[in-house]
This record gives sequence, structure tokens and C-alpha cells, in this order.
Amino acid sequence: MKNAFNANALHYPFGYATNPHAENMELKIREWLAGPYSYLPEKAIKKYLHTGVGHAGGCMFPRASNAQLTAVCRFYVWAFMIDDTFEFATVEELEVIRHRSLEVLRGSQPQPDEILYQQLPLLRQDLLSIGAEIWLERFCHSLNGYFDGLQQEIPYRKNMVFPAFDEFVTIREQSVNVYPLVDLAQAITGHILPAGVLEHPVLQRLAQLTCRILSWSNDYFSAHLEQGNDVLNLVLILQHERNCPLEAAYAAAIEVHDRDVATFCLLKQALPDFGLYTAPVVDYVENLALMIHGYLHWTHTFTERYKTGGHPSADLKKGQSLAV
Repeated sequence: MKNAFNANALHYPFGYATNPHAENMELKIREWLAGPYSYLPEKAIKKYLHTGVGHAGGCMFPRASNAQLTAVCRFYVWAFMIDDTFEFATVEELEVIRHRSLEVLRGSQPQPDEILYQQLPLLRQDLLSIGAEIWLERFCHSLNGYFDGLQQEIPYRKNMVFPAFDEFVTIREQSVNVYPLVDLAQAITGHILPAGVLEHPVLQRLAQLTCRILSWSNDYFSAHLEQGNDVLNLVLILQHERNCPLEAAYAAAIEVHDRDVATFCLLKQALPDFGLYTAPVVDYVENLALMIHGYLHWTHTFTERYKTGGHPSADLKKGQSLAV
């Protein structure tokens, strides 16, 4: 299995960078794991210590200030924990988490026993420091879409049935939880773009392609961990649909990935004129490109998440009762 794919097969015709605050974020995340997240299973905490969450933020948001990177990484730790713990939860469990998470992000205070949500008031403060209330509502809308995607995945995961390819792509676009990161890529420019600008078809398509490309990269590196345990992975879907060897499925996944990258680059290089908003739009789109390549650089350099035994999900699933 380990030789079925080429770890260096994914490429981007644009560069990456690293954030100078990333190493300090790693230290801060160690404090969070020893403090507000100390309720997690010990084995999961040890694996998160080797996930490189601070570097994930630093690679994907190299232009973020220290305060902005703190917001990014506070969200990352919480989102990793939710995704790793509840990807096989029930619709009802996820609905409870969705409802309460969005309530707290919008200003409600969690009760002392609601340990899943204790970091969200701080995340709300962090987010408001880099974006206005109207932007925070966009972020909440994107997070809501993530829970939509998770809930749509449940029947397929529960029954270990592969969805049709087109349906899989639609669901994966939401469940990968990248749209909130797209919102962050826009906010860290320092200019909150009007809805009318962000709703331009070119920017909508670039946001969608960012979600897809990051999904395919994630799926490419995690397929060896998910084979036989999951059905919502690009490589495994292609292997199933084409009834082909795993090596051929990896090659087909690269083709899907590369087509989306080519489209992203064409749109990036021919952005419309947005008048007064042209400069912040260019910065925003450049941040999307940095995020895409940064994820690959993080995967190659800073994380053990995709190595055998490096993913904490099995250790965390024992804690699903924390949601209710």
C-alpha cells in the first residue's frame, strides 16, 4: 500500500511561504492541549502534539499577523477535534453540535459542562478582531455548510456505500470545511469585501476550486488510512467506480486534481476589474493560492497526521458522548 502512490506527485505553478509566528503558535497550542483541551484522551493529545497545527496555520496563512494566526489556529484545533471525533456521529448528534456551536459563535455563553464549546467565545473575540460582525456571520454561514456536508455523508459512511461521483464532489466541497478558511483568507487582507464583490462568479468559482483542490490533496494523502474504513475519499471513489487497481485510482485522482488546479490558475491570471476593490481582491486570491500550496508543504514537512498511527480519530471517537 505504501508504494501505491507517489508522495511527490502533486504540484502547483505558484509558490508557498511560511509564517514567522508559526513556531510560537506551536508552543501556544501545546498550552491549549494541556489546558482547555486536556479532557481529550491522552493518546489523542499526543498525536495532536505531532500534527503540527500551528505550522498548518503558518503554511496556509503565511501573511497572517500573530493575532490573525492565533484566530486561525484556535479554529483549527477546535475544527480538527470536532471532525476527528464526530465524522461517524449521528445526524442528531451533529445537529446538537451545529446548533450550539453557531449559537456560541454568535454571542451565547456555554455552560460549564459544555466542554466542546468552551473555546468558542475566545474564537469569537479573535474573529471579531480581524473582521466585522457582518464578516463573522459569513464565517458562521460557511461553518453551517460544513455541518450540512457532514450530515450528508452519514448514510454513506454508516452503510459503507459509495456515492455517485458527482454527488460525492458536491458533498465533499462542504464537508472538507475549507469555506471558513476561504473567509479567513479574505479577512486577513485587512479589507472586508462587500457581498456584491464576493458573489462575482469568478470569485465564487475560485472559492469552490480552493475547497476542491484541498479536498483532493487531503484525500490523496489519506486514502491509505481510509481504505476499508471509509467511502468518502476521491481515490477510493475512483477505484470503486472504475473497478481499477489502486495505483490507477491514484493516477486518476491526480488528473482530477490537476484539472481543477489548471482552472484555478486560468481564473487567477485573468481576474476582472473590481475598481476600488481590485487590490484587495488580488490579495485575497493570492492568499487562496498560498493556502493551497501551503497545505501541501505542511503535509510534506510538518505533520505526522497522514502517517500510519498518526491520526487521532480512533482515540477520539470514544468521546462522542461529550456532545450531549
